[in-house]
Amino acid sequence: MSSMRYIPHEVGFFHAIRARCRVIGALILREIHTRFGRENLGYIWLFVEPAMLGLGVALWRSLAGGDSSMPGGMNKFSFFIVGYIVFYLFRTLVNRSPHGIEANFQLFYHSKVTIEAVMLARSLLDTAAVMVCAAVFCVLIGLFETEWPSDPLQMAAGILMMLGLAHGLSLLILSTTAMGSQLVDRLVHPFTYLMLPFSGMFYMVWWMPGAYQEVLLWIPLVHVMEFMREGQFGLGVPYNYDIGYILTWIFCVNFLGLCALKAAKPHLEV
Repeated sequence: MSSMRYIPHEVGFFHAIRARCRVIGALILREIHTRFGRENLGYIWLFVEPAMLGLGVALWRSLAGGDSSMPGGMNKFSFFIVGYIVFYLFRTLVNRSPHGIEANFQLFYHSKVTIEAVMLARSLLDTAAVMVCAAVFCVLIGLFETEWPSDPLQMAAGILMMLGLAHGLSLLILSTTAMGSQLVDRLVHPFTYLMLPFSGMFYMVWWMPGAYQEVLLWIPLVHVMEFMREGQFGLGVPYNYDIGYILTWIFCVNFLGLCALKAAKPHLEV
């Protein structure tokens, strides 16, 4: 009797990961089509806002009669424009989170499409757009102001850290909104604007008095900004950040976000 060799189907953890990646990739392509459609300006505003900020800084410099440097010799254009782009990622992900899945409800009839996958696809697409925008402005600033990033990979890592914080917070906001908390929906936009002066976008921690430094370093966004700016400007000035603190925040907000989303799923199911 001839023996037949059984060839098992591909199963297991890595197969599940590959399948999930294919789903997320398809969702990203769909989101690109939605945002970059023929009659959609897409991410044009992502470039316009920092450019307007740069013009404001240029006008400020002209009226004040000062040079383009800040304390520590950092370039004003580069400091404010790139800092704003990184904060823009946080603001965009958080502001869109209360209604982050409404345009994709019909997709949930497919068993492989989950709320987590939709939210992650949106977050990854926004992050990619922000990275492209930051790279474009860094090149322009380098060409016209001769200020090139010291470590672009560290800057990219800082943007990914901002993604981690904002994505976890967006899951929490989506979940609480789905469970009927309309107050959260109303407070999201004011919250992101209030966070602007506390994000580290306008200053470095070492510029502040010691007591204020201790308060600011409780805010994870400040750590992310300091880490990103070390990659942007190099080691010529002091930086204040704790990688462990940032990663702890990222883990906690994403863990809590996933737990909250699990509890909210009965309110989100189609």
